[in-house]
Amino acid sequence: MAVTSLKDWPNELLLSFLNLLPLTDLLSMIKVCKSIYAVSLPLVYSTIETTWALGRTPPVVLLLRSLVERPELAGHLHDLRLEGNGVPGRPELRELPAFPIDASLLSKAAKIIQSTKVPFADLWIHELQSGTVDAIVALLLAMLPNLTSLFLGPNFTIRSRLWGGMLQCALCKPQKTLPAYKSLRHVTSKFRAKEYFYTDICNAADVLPLFYLPSIEDLSISIDNPAEFTWPASHAPSPSIVSLDIYRLRESRLGPVLSVLKALQKLHWHWSYQPDLDEDVSKGVVRLDTAAAALNEVADTLTDLTITAMTRPNYSVGDYDPPPLEIQASLDGLSRLRKLKNLSLPWAFLMGFSKSPTKRLLRALPPSLEVLRLTADLDDQDEWEWEEEDSVIDAIKFELASLNLSRHPSLRRIILPIPFEYNEVTEDQREELQTIGARVGLELGWIHQA
Repeated sequence: MAVTSLKDWPNELLLSFLNLLPLTDLLSMIKVCKSIYAVSLPLVYSTIETTWALGRTPPVVLLLRSLVERPELAGHLHDLRLEGNGVPGRPELRELPAFPIDASLLSKAAKIIQSTKVPFADLWIHELQSGTVDAIVALLLAMLPNLTSLFLGPNFTIRSRLWGGMLQCALCKPQKTLPAYKSLRHVTSKFRAKEYFYTDICNAADVLPLFYLPSIEDLSISIDNPAEFTWPASHAPSPSIVSLDIYRLRESRLGPVLSVLKALQKLHWHWSYQPDLDEDVSKGVVRLDTAAAALNEVADTLTDLTITAMTRPNYSVGDYDPPPLEIQASLDGLSRLRKLKNLSLPWAFLMGFSKSPTKRLLRALPPSLEVLRLTADLDDQDEWEWEEEDSVIDAIKFELASLNLSRHPSLRRIILPIPFEYNEVTEDQREELQTIGARVGLELGWIHQA
């Protein structure tokens, strides 16, 4: 029986076979014949992961060249990842150096930019000629109407005026000359590389347009704290976001963002404070009541909440120690998150930096909660006085002594922020936790538990 040549296979069967091949084999297959080339090419370009490089033409620029010279390829690209956080071996570089674009590529690219009719086209072309990362990313995004997933690593979010401005024109002031991004569902816009150096930039107007994506479901975003929070369109967005990771935004600016998220189920809020970043908004006081009020905006839908917390020194004045930090009010308002099942947050946000009769762990827990994970975030602060693991165990023992299971019928596990650094949980502590837990029908665990 004669063996059928690949080029004679039906397209559906050939496509199923090609989908199983790694990229290196796909690149070989496109050289076999024209029919296989036509079927393989969309697969080759469907997912692109690339980066920057020094000493040669950056791979991102090579991708841009391919798309500018053959615009039909752009329609095949669904998943774009621009990777990189800093320049290996060059710690003195705060951001990627520009890579000037040659005249031939610039001429073709300029026509594409002018066709978008954005009001800053001349600036965009000028910066593209210089080869700035911002201008290159903006042009890449402007050429990709069929994206379903986008990842912008820390090297590609340092400057965002152009790519953010392009998104604002596309999503907040819709123009037929720019993509509508109707299929873009998953977006990550990471915090800047060496973010702590950039004290004079605010990216809020650049990244908030991402909330206007018509099909967005999963968003991870770092937002600088604007002096005044305003949405970049004449109306607030109404996104279909189910999962949100949000960096840097402080509690006073969190509420307006959460208020538009009517379907949010999973939230990871990366709280942070550095004295010389966002100085008009970000102060050395954690206002927990403001945070709780903001989180109540998603009380009807949220099932999973993670809060992490960190501080950085004031590098601009030569500090190397964590800045002073005060915790005010409480998170008692979290008890109204009626669908919450999983909660992870710093021990200090519930119990304070030291023992206090006003801080009660159980008061903040909603009846629906099943798992509570408490972390040792902020334990490097001078204010932290929970020096021994036994002090945490004693506190939880006191709290659980008044546990009313009718108020917390779903609670089954609490993970404690022990052991502290360089320590291990002792056998006596293990037994004590088991005894305390068994007494109230809970599993008590600890961080890094095997």
